[in-house]
Amino acid sequence: MPIKKIKKTEYAIKSSGPTVRLALLADLHRGRADEVVRILRADPPDLILIAGDLYEGPPRRGFFDFSSALTLLSGLPAGVPTFFCRGNHDHTPHPDVDAALAAAGVVELDATYATLPSGITVGGLRSAHYTGKVPDLAFLNVFAALPGYKILISHHPEYYPKYIRPLKIDLTVSGHAHGGQWAIFRRGLFAPGQGIFPRYTAGVYEGRLAVSRGLANDVRVPRIGTPREVVYLTLSPDGKRR
Repeated sequence: MPIKKIKKTEYAIKSSGPTVRLALLADLHRGRADEVVRILRADPPDLILIAGDLYEGPPRRGFFDFSSALTLLSGLPAGVPTFFCRGNHDHTPHPDVDAALAAAGVVELDATYATLPSGITVGGLRSAHYTGKVPDLAFLNVFAALPGYKILISHHPEYYPKYIRPLKIDLTVSGHAHGGQWAIFRRGLFAPGQGIFPRYTAGVYEGRLAVSRGLANDVRVPRIGTPREVVYLTLSPDGKRR
């Protein structure tokens, strides 16, 4: 049976930056946004990062479907800085979504970055799914050279080992893998861009990569052992939850 309930998953990461508790959202697609809104409003984080596939659109699909995205954006908790970077399904902008992003105060990062009053800098690495499979290396190098604690939003976790790990980027947050869709002995079966028994599907790796299982539940390929989730990450010098 498909997994219907969205869970709240919490991790703590030891960091050299200021203490912050952030929520990571990824892969809403056409999922139940009202459940996500309920979780976020009941436990507002300091920061929200949306790691792509917020909605469905070309060229991945021959149509736009963004009703879930509009529900999420209109229901985000007030006053929480929120950043969004595109994935492969929401690669093409739509004016209705752009208007909803603006109305909600969500900042889109596309090979750009923003520095918060806390000193944390958040950058966005857009999906290269339709542009040759190699991410924007020039932006990565510029971002890595910035001072202070840096968080990169990258929809694709498969970019991490080759392109991101060698650089001075403190934390990367991703989605895309859907937890491997089916879990066998707690290991995901398949993820696009990684293949069979993928390495990066859910959780925290090396203290530098956090991957969400995502929020969608496609009944055509139901999840087995890979629950949908809103991920909360506490970053602090002592590596403890807040």
